[in-house]
Amino acid sequence: MDRVTGFRQLPQGGEVFLDHHGHFVPDMAAASAALARLGFRLTPYTEHSLTTDPDRPPQPSGTANRCIMLRESYIEVLSAVGDAPMARQLREAVARYTGLHLLAFSAADAAAEHARLSDLGFALQPLVHLSRAAEGGRLRFSVVRLDAGQAMQEGRIQFLTHETPDLLWREDLLDHPNRVVAMREVVLASADPDEAAVRFGRYLGRSAMTVPGGWHIGLARGGLTILSASALAAALPGIVIPALPFIAASTLISGDIAATAAYLESMDIAFTQSAPGVLRTEVPPALGSTMIFMERRGRAPWL
Repeated sequence: MDRVTGFRQLPQGGEVFLDHHGHFVPDMAAASAALARLGFRLTPYTEHSLTTDPDRPPQPSGTANRCIMLRESYIEVLSAVGDAPMARQLREAVARYTGLHLLAFSAADAAAEHARLSDLGFALQPLVHLSRAAEGGRLRFSVVRLDAGQAMQEGRIQFLTHETPDLLWREDLLDHPNRVVAMREVVLASADPDEAAVRFGRYLGRSAMTVPGGWHIGLARGGLTILSASALAAALPGIVIPALPFIAASTLISGDIAATAAYLESMDIAFTQSAPGVLRTEVPPALGSTMIFMERRGRAPWL
């Protein structure tokens, strides 16, 4: 933990963090330009490779990314490369809508989470060892993925453990012109919020609490809210729901919300203030989904 700010990247013991979320996009260049205009500094474009056997060399996975590294968590943007199964899955997701399709939760021991979920009856792939090139070395993650036959309809939902955090959260990548320092909460719309809440509760090992129109699952850092389409529309008036289920929006914590507002104004980016210290902007179609910028003590519009 940073003793000054209180930020912490890695869970300990049995903690579960909302580690990051991912936008699936058809055009990485257009999405990157949209994020840069929103005031984010991005990592270089890199292609992923993976293996299920740590003694064998990794192979191309079919995806590539750029990331926005924050003082807590990060934002990932992914596009398809080639015709591997992961590339085909990403293109199928983008055909539904461009935007948030990935929720990654972190735990201290991915292998233990793999065993826990298997014991609960979740059908899983073998533990995946994912890697990609980075300045100063090669990033490595252990990832728990559901079997294709039991993949969650909400998107790519996974657990992971970071094995090279110092290479990922480099100090030179953490400061952004828009002053965003963390990603905290995500909301999704479901045709059956009750069923989805029970399923996600089992998956995360946490109980869901009722909120107007749905459920909220609080984690050691961050949380997930599952709402009906009508409840989401009430919380975020005017939002377009392209399909159900739909990972609709996230909250981004600003270190200086007045400076964030000033930056957005300087770039002629439209936003609304839904409450003191809470700003909502609809990101460009190249990126998809809604961003809520808010001060650290702020409250998500859906909570």
